[in-house]
Amino acid sequence: MLDVFDTPQPSTANVQVFYSTGEWVKPRGASVVRFMLIGAGAGGGAGSATAGGGAGGSGAVTSWVGLAIFVPDAVRINVGVGGAGGVGNGAFGADGGSTTAIYQQKDGTGYTLLTAAGGTAGTSIVGNGAGGAASTGSPFSSSGVWNSVAGQNGAGGGGSTAGSNITASTTTFLTGGAGGSGLLSGTGGSVAGQYGQSLPTTPAGGATAARNGYSSAVPGQLIYSLGGAGGATSETVGVKGGDAGFGSGGGGSGEDGALGGRGGNGLAIVWAW
Repeated sequence: MLDVFDTPQPSTANVQVFYSTGEWVKPRGASVVRFMLIGAGAGGGAGSATAGGGAGGSGAVTSWVGLAIFVPDAVRINVGVGGAGGVGNGAFGADGGSTTAIYQQKDGTGYTLLTAAGGTAGTSIVGNGAGGAASTGSPFSSSGVWNSVAGQNGAGGGGSTAGSNITASTTTFLTGGAGGSGLLSGTGGSVAGQYGQSLPTTPAGGATAARNGYSSAVPGQLIYSLGGAGGATSETVGVKGGDAGFGSGGGGSGEDGALGGRGGNGLAIVWAW
């Protein structure tokens, strides 16, 4: 379920992509509006002296499409910030921030219209972070077509094994990060995403950096994102986990690694026609 609505849109549609927080203003004459919000990914953990770091989960994706008469003239878009990777031996990564659409009143109060939760970081050295939880409702639920999909979990770090891999999700175009190696001279986890996009296993030995995730957010084309690959280990030190594309989770570092990969920032796309 990669395109939740498959809504026909004219070539003259107004499309705005928010990579950071800002304000969306309803275009004059718009009849239909579509929102897609993506929560930020969580950071990967740093490996300990005996295990690889667990990876961060991806953000959730929340979408709505409906008549423009139900949408305020101006909507505040708050884009979640990706979670930092764990810093220091055995440190956990940080959770990703939520991406929200808010009706902001002049008196400073606001009403949250839509939310896409950020991914969470692992809560133990080898533990993987969970994907952002799907929203359970919205003020928009009764005025259009609303949907929210949970993020993908990150992969666990290796205890005395290689880092765990990520396989492509069947429900979202985001991925969690891959786990770091818990073996001396062990390999870090790989990432498989949608449309055949992938990151390879990080070779053992410590000479090769874990690959960073990458992403595409061009409306009208494929939209996808990959989390960071897991760090490998040499005989003495673990490799840093890979950083993630938008909304995806950072990779865990290898055993004795000092830094997990960073989770990707959130994103919002708004169409009007």
